[in-house]
Amino acid sequence: MTGTSILRKLDFSGIALLLVASLFIAVMIVPVTWAIVLGFTNSGPFQAHMTFAGLDNYREILSDSAFWRALLIGTIYAVISTMLEVVLGVGIAILVFRHGSPLVTSFVLMPYMIPTVTTALVWRWMTDSLNGIFNQLMVQSGLLGSAVEFTSTGVLAMSLVTAASVWQFTPFVVLVVLANLGTIPPSVYEAARVDGVNWWQELIYITIPMLRAPILLVILLRGIWMFNRFDIIWLLTSGGPIGGTTTLPLYAYVQAFGNNNYGVGGAASTVIFMILLVFGIIYIRTFHPEKEVARG
Repeated sequence: MTGTSILRKLDFSGIALLLVASLFIAVMIVPVTWAIVLGFTNSGPFQAHMTFAGLDNYREILSDSAFWRALLIGTIYAVISTMLEVVLGVGIAILVFRHGSPLVTSFVLMPYMIPTVTTALVWRWMTDSLNGIFNQLMVQSGLLGSAVEFTSTGVLAMSLVTAASVWQFTPFVVLVVLANLGTIPPSVYEAARVDGVNWWQELIYITIPMLRAPILLVILLRGIWMFNRFDIIWLLTSGGPIGGTTTLPLYAYVQAFGNNNYGVGGAASTVIFMILLVFGIIYIRTFHPEKEVARG
């Protein structure tokens, strides 16, 4: 390779890196920075000029009981959804890995490939109090005396949102766990069986410990994604009834576009970002996922 060709290759690599960096800045850094800036202003669609508001927006949201309620609801939703997805995903992945076929795997992963809008429509239809298949089956079997209106109370509405989310994203956990199950050496199981280890002991003392790194990574990712979830909640309940399913992303959205206060919405979005950033740093410093994955 001549010196000229090496320089051309380096020039191309530099240009490609510059393009990637520019795209990252445009897509990630600029929106986050702008949201932070808005949080310190009184910006809104009816404001002729953006003026500096200091910490007023942060004082407003921190003194708003609806903000703390949204934080609590969002935390409960993220924790319950993530735990259900992980438990179901790990269990399904192990069953599919041992007894499944490519067709079964494709069927299991199907909900993850369905658009969120379609998922919301399907779940609204299934749980409809008049024509929903869930209520019809429960009433006809005698398990329910009358149809249940899932958007009538906060608990029922959150149950609906959680069920739809778990149904849609458990396949993601299955996919990650399946990929890592294939990396466990068969000789480990063979040696354990020689020592008289049964299936349950294999699961508890071999499979789960060797899946620790991907499971922790999935918990982190799913927890962050569920805490940030907006679309399925908005499509199913719009945050109702009476704020019963309003999480922080919905709170920020309503403040910005419902109350036409971009400043408060930006402040709420910044708080969400800081919360997730703190938990991400704690996770990385505690579990060192890059080292775990390298060892696993």
